[in-house]
Amino acid sequence: MSYPATNIIRINARISPAGLGNANFASAMLFAPQLELPVGFAPDTYRTYFTLPALSEDFADTTETYKAAQRWLGGTPATRQIQVWGAATADATRAATLNKARNITWWYWTMWTAPVLAVKADALAIAQWCEDNTSMFIDNQTGASVVEIRDPADVDDIATQLTSAGFRHVFTAAHATDAYSGSALAKHYAAVNYSADRSTITGEFKKSPSVTAENLTGTAYTAMQSDKKKAVFYTVVDNQGSTDSGRWLKTLTHSTYGEFIDDVVNLDACVNYLTTSLYNAVANQTTKLAQTPVGQAVLIGAARATMQQFINNGYLGPRNYIDPDDGLEKYTIGFEILTKPEDILDLSDADRSARKSAPLRIRLFRAGAIHIVDVDLDVY
Repeated sequence: MSYPATNIIRINARISPAGLGNANFASAMLFAPQLELPVGFAPDTYRTYFTLPALSEDFADTTETYKAAQRWLGGTPATRQIQVWGAATADATRAATLNKARNITWWYWTMWTAPVLAVKADALAIAQWCEDNTSMFIDNQTGASVVEIRDPADVDDIATQLTSAGFRHVFTAAHATDAYSGSALAKHYAAVNYSADRSTITGEFKKSPSVTAENLTGTAYTAMQSDKKKAVFYTVVDNQGSTDSGRWLKTLTHSTYGEFIDDVVNLDACVNYLTTSLYNAVANQTTKLAQTPVGQAVLIGAARATMQQFINNGYLGPRNYIDPDDGLEKYTIGFEILTKPEDILDLSDADRSARKSAPLRIRLFRAGAIHIVDVDLDVY
């Protein structure tokens, strides 16, 4: 026999694993009351539905579960699916129900039925859980609750209480007759593809064809958009008799930082994508990522690629800013990575023994969105 070449060329194949994927920021969980669950749908479990006809096989169109899911699965823009969790009546708290579900699966958008949201203590408990677990809570309010929200003298309404708490991961959609209007707005954010160019949006001025636009009093508008309430509304816009029927306005969360809904959702997505990118850069090495300038440069490169992706999709953008480190005005394309590869040379013995990298310092600058235009006319 001939002499095998493998005795001379000794190849050891090292296969890089796939690593982590990014989170699905279109994923939604609707919590259905146990009394509405069909036979065979046990509480403390969930099902996935892709269409309203499929949902209707388990939930009649008269149920609150169907009505809530209808706003998500039906209309424009289209969503691909919704998960429905069977909330056990015996659960002591809303947080207990949410924790059961989160221990089984992950989702981003949290929805409950109108009877639950009508109870302020329940809405506050859900909001607290969502803030603690990075899940966006759609606080749909209607009926008597909206009357309170639109009363500037009322300081006990749910919108005021949520704003006082400063929750970032909750927004209140106020509509007199539509119990699930906010879910129709949320779909616009869920449709964003963060891997695509110019894909991020603002919720301001978006349309929801299935939601009735409201004509309200000046007092009601003033109350909802006040800094104390921050309620989102779907309204008719008028300009000297010309009307635009149906636009979402004041699409703010209850954040103490004054953030719009897209500010919070986009930052959550950016953090998730950055986490995934850095994890894969470390974990998918076929040998190791050394604690050297080369290893640190790999991490910086991974972070830079993610930040560039979020410039491309429109979340980050250029501006002039004052550098807090030296007080000088500078220009940025949308992010600044302050860490240098050689910073790892100064790693402390403790951090080197713990196998850490040099910390990554990154500044982000949001592209924002224009909602208001001021014009000065000089007439001669």
